[in-house]
Amino acid sequence: MGEIKKQSINNTILSYVGAGIGFLIIYIQPHLISSADIGLLRLLYSFSWMAAIIMPFGFGSVTMKFFPKIKNESKTHNGLFALLLLVASLGASVIASLLYLNKYFFVDYYKKSAEFPVYFNEALIFAFILSLISLYSVYSVSLFKTTITVFLTDIFTRLGQLFLIIIYHYEIIDKHTLVLSYIGVFLVQLILLLFYLVRSKAVSFRINWKFYKTLPLKEIIFFALLMMLTAFASLGIKFIDQLMIGHFLNENLVGVYATCVMICAIMEIPFNSLDRIAQPKIASAWSINDVKEVAKIYEMSSRYMFFVGGFLFCILWSSIDLIFLFLPAEYLQGKTAFFIISFSSLFNLLTGVNSSVILYSHKYFVASLFLFALILVAFIANNTLISLYGISGAAMSTLIAIATFNLLKYIYILIRFKMQPFSKHTGFILASILVISLVLFLMPNSLHPFITAAIGCSFTGIVFSVMNIKYNTIEEVNKVFRKFKLIK
Repeated sequence: MGEIKKQSINNTILSYVGAGIGFLIIYIQPHLISSADIGLLRLLYSFSWMAAIIMPFGFGSVTMKFFPKIKNESKTHNGLFALLLLVASLGASVIASLLYLNKYFFVDYYKKSAEFPVYFNEALIFAFILSLISLYSVYSVSLFKTTITVFLTDIFTRLGQLFLIIIYHYEIIDKHTLVLSYIGVFLVQLILLLFYLVRSKAVSFRINWKFYKTLPLKEIIFFALLMMLTAFASLGIKFIDQLMIGHFLNENLVGVYATCVMICAIMEIPFNSLDRIAQPKIASAWSINDVKEVAKIYEMSSRYMFFVGGFLFCILWSSIDLIFLFLPAEYLQGKTAFFIISFSSLFNLLTGVNSSVILYSHKYFVASLFLFALILVAFIANNTLISLYGISGAAMSTLIAIATFNLLKYIYILIRFKMQPFSKHTGFILASILVISLVLFLMPNSLHPFITAAIGCSFTGIVFSVMNIKYNTIEEVNKVFRKFKLIK
């Protein structure tokens, strides 16, 4: 777990730098480009990712699960790099062809978001680029080289997007060039990732077919296909709300909703950072049946993520009026959606890396069943609630789906593996959140948003610091305090 802590902290620092850039984009973007343009880019990104996730036929998950067996530095990991490229290329040919043959279905489905279908062909190319980024990021993580993937994903691409938004605003480029350049940013990300793998001596175009024939191919193929569907369902819950808003409403409201989701996304940073490191560790622990190590990672992931997520939850709730004060007036209609989405993010963090615990065990197929239930619940809820409550309905659907999904995983892990992630520290963190929320609720509405934010953020910092010092919930935080002689 020490390596997980070290890399997770390093990744979290990079992720929060990226979050700072992301917040800058949240503030600047609505003033530089229209909500319709934001919605167009989000629909392009969401649709492309949904296609990208099934193009590798589940070999990203295969890499993570079976890499301990494939790993061989002297043989450049038996040509895994080339095998992943081959599978992704074949998958892209099949999936892109199927989508192109049904192009007019999507054109009709998004007739209320008329600009998006114009870039349907570009979306297919974008999907292939994203599929390769996904595969080789997993490959890099399997090698325990995670910093580069965090930097490229959380910092490089956001800086690239910010630059494009600025030059588009000043009419240096037109909308068509904006879309192509947006895709180009991710292409450069892929090139840099490949260059890093070359520098790490992890690239070989010679596939060791003789070695791969010794592996349990039937198990791998079954696992790959199951994980392909699982990944599609998993990503679907992330993007289905935005995609269905584009169908029922329009690109403008996609832009408004996406901006509110981006504000809440800062809470997910600890999850993304820790999960990148925890996945290969959990896969390795399950491969040698080290149940105690898996249970330890499971508990600590919940504690760390709930602590940081709860702190950020209170900071965002303290500052939300100030945040919306600097956004165009049309974004106020997304305020209710923000509150709902923030609850779903907090609940997701509370339950830790439960998906990884199941996915990399011998009972991985159960996670797929839960995900299929999740996507079904999300589809029905979005289909019903968006038409009734607009973007707030999409947020409600996400909360319902996330809560159902995590509850199912919690109960299964508790019964099947006799593990649960909660401890006395969970209660301390929850109590802190409730106390802070009560204070925020009692603060008069007549206060200026800046004063409310200042009081709320300061009180949040004090409560979480006192709680952590008293109960030593996150030892790393106290080590920082000791370093600067703030505590003994």
